[in-house]
Amino acid sequence: MNSHVRKLRLQSHMHRGKIEQDFTSGPIFKQMLLFALPLMFSNVLQILFNTADIAVLGALVDDVAVAGVGSTSSLINLITSMFIGVAVGVNVIVSKYLGAHNEEGVKKVVGMSILLSFVFGAVLVVIGWFGARTFLVLMKSNEEVIGLATTYLKVYFLGIPLVILYNFLSAILRAAGDSKRPLIYLLIGGVVNIVLNVFFITVFNMTVEGVAIATVVAQGVSALLCFIQLIRAKGVVSLSPKHIKFYKKELLEVIKVGVPAGIQSSLFSLSNVIIQSSINVCGKAAVSGSAYAQQIEAYIYCAMHGISLATMSIVSQNFGAKKIERIKKIILYGLLIVSIVGISLGALGTLLCNPILSLITDDKEVIGYALERLLLICLPYVLCGVMEIFSYSLRAMGKNFLNMIICLIGACLLRIVWIELVFKAYKTYRSIFVSYPISWFVTVAILLVFLIVTLKQNKNIGETPEKEVD
Repeated sequence: MNSHVRKLRLQSHMHRGKIEQDFTSGPIFKQMLLFALPLMFSNVLQILFNTADIAVLGALVDDVAVAGVGSTSSLINLITSMFIGVAVGVNVIVSKYLGAHNEEGVKKVVGMSILLSFVFGAVLVVIGWFGARTFLVLMKSNEEVIGLATTYLKVYFLGIPLVILYNFLSAILRAAGDSKRPLIYLLIGGVVNIVLNVFFITVFNMTVEGVAIATVVAQGVSALLCFIQLIRAKGVVSLSPKHIKFYKKELLEVIKVGVPAGIQSSLFSLSNVIIQSSINVCGKAAVSGSAYAQQIEAYIYCAMHGISLATMSIVSQNFGAKKIERIKKIILYGLLIVSIVGISLGALGTLLCNPILSLITDDKEVIGYALERLLLICLPYVLCGVMEIFSYSLRAMGKNFLNMIICLIGACLLRIVWIELVFKAYKTYRSIFVSYPISWFVTVAILLVFLIVTLKQNKNIGETPEKEVD
């Protein structure tokens, strides 16, 4: 079947209301905005799961329970990031296949993703259950919170297959250009999470184990809804039982993208674990304040991350279609949107820190630590968004290993060196967080150089660009 016929079939699927969307033609800015906005809200809703845990524990239990849950976030990210990185690989490959009109390849990757998510989930259950306390001890967790943190981790990891499944299925929907359904499914899950948090704590007198169960159940609800959608879909991006098996060629392509993404994410998380270990030695108030600040930061990051994911999916489709000139415009629009979001939300998060946290805790020392962290991270947070636009664009164009090396040296390694040299010399809470804006700036500068080189290397592979309406 020639390329023209495949393209007509793909367009026919879309005109019949199927979930896949063609990003290789049409007005770029409008497409990006309509695709990115639901992704931004989806990411914000996903982090709402953890914020609900923190807020309910702070209001109904105490700050020790808050510190117990808050001290686990960097460790959870470290353990899960390698496997969730493979979901990024699924997103990129599905997007690229759609751009190249490779329908059979899309169906194979979708089916294979179900098996991958359960295999990875089973591995994580074992790691999380048996290694929870050991990992926390290595992180120098405070004695007051380590018991609660261990309980939270064990319960959370029993349900981790559902979390992994949701990440894979939502990545597939995003790759198809459908960002609205994951938003709806997460909204439903978010409501379930908040209701169950209050229910388990007030009715069953649970603490951290109750919020862990609520989080997992909520993610399971969202995953189930994604699964049902893919089963019912009749277009190119759909789930057929006959395709639920491993395919060597497609698996290798997913791994080629996903493993570097996972390694990069894991080592970023490792640097955050090291930073969390440094925070832990500053005392319980510092741990609680940092945990509260992380919740505010998470909303800002997730909004910017949604734009990065949108950019990656759209660049992937156009790279599959060999439209390099269009990719340049996509990246510029991505930078524009992420800059507006990062600057405005960074300032807003800093300004609202005191009034928001005053509703949850009356400990002035805890609020002071939270505000100090936000001043050092939120205001220059836009640099992190720019870094991700560059990084995800390189990943979408196949520069996976190069992208991984740049980000690890520019951000991860630099932070670790900073903690070993600067923090150990000064031992202050403030000195920990200065490393973030410095590492973002260095990484952005290096990524920009290689992104320009990559675009120049690929400028001759594209088709004659059509006239765009922006």
